[in-house]
Amino acid sequence: MNILLTGGSGLIGSQLTEKLIDNGHTVRILTREKDVYPPFYNWDKNIIDNDAFQDLDGIIHLAGASISKRWTDSYKKEIHDSRICSAELLYKYVKKNEIDLKFFISASGTGYYGQVTSDKIFDENDNPGNDFLGNICVEWENAAYKFKDFGSRIVCIRTSLVLSKNGGALELIKKPIQLGLGANLGNGKQWMPWIYIDDLVDIYLYAVNNNIEGSYNAVAPEMINYEEFNHKLAKKMKKPFFMPNVPSFFLHLILGEMSLLILKGSRMNSKKIENQGFKFSYPNLDKALDKLI
Repeated sequence: MNILLTGGSGLIGSQLTEKLIDNGHTVRILTREKDVYPPFYNWDKNIIDNDAFQDLDGIIHLAGASISKRWTDSYKKEIHDSRICSAELLYKYVKKNEIDLKFFISASGTGYYGQVTSDKIFDENDNPGNDFLGNICVEWENAAYKFKDFGSRIVCIRTSLVLSKNGGALELIKKPIQLGLGANLGNGKQWMPWIYIDDLVDIYLYAVNNNIEGSYNAVAPEMINYEEFNHKLAKKMKKPFFMPNVPSFFLHLILGEMSLLILKGSRMNSKKIENQGFKFSYPNLDKALDKLI
């Protein structure tokens, strides 16, 4: 199939591109840079190279500004526009070209459920949280479901913390532990939904190749909190872990509202995607860390 991919040069998109090609699909990358991957097509905030839509079968929408920068008002707008406005632009071009689009697969986030720490285990039937990330994810998914206007199959992948050797959050978590300065953030009891990148890429491929629809939690089956995660990581790295916790008020002072990303965390299950027949290669953290460290 001919698949148009946004965010193709990112951590997830670059690995997904290789996986799709290995599975016989043709991938077209939308990018603002030249010579990232062949074939590439240019786009900006308002214009996309129309050739990208010729004989198109499906779209995978991964583009979105990082949420790991301080959430100023202007950056909040960038987080919003890079996800929702870009999806609306894709919609405009699919409509203009009268494409019989087979599927639209969109990234989303486990932030859909809100930044809370509780005993509840969220599934895809639960209501969204009424905070910044919850509202962003609702708009993000609503923009994806608009593609039903074209008879497209819609899949939204609510992605948790992605663990990879090639960058991302794990590198930031590892650095203080490597220096012997590892410490829990806040009380360390916040839940930390995570997924190994190979499993995440395989979920996207599964969504392309199988007739599934709807929103799915992309989280590993094992539920673990921040303190447990850190101790397992330190043990795997053969490093001590004894520094006092970093107080919540200090993190909020430094990071502002964005501190909720690391100070709050919910549990959520992966049963819906598993019930569709998907099998995780890295269902628990020990197995993932064996590959990562």
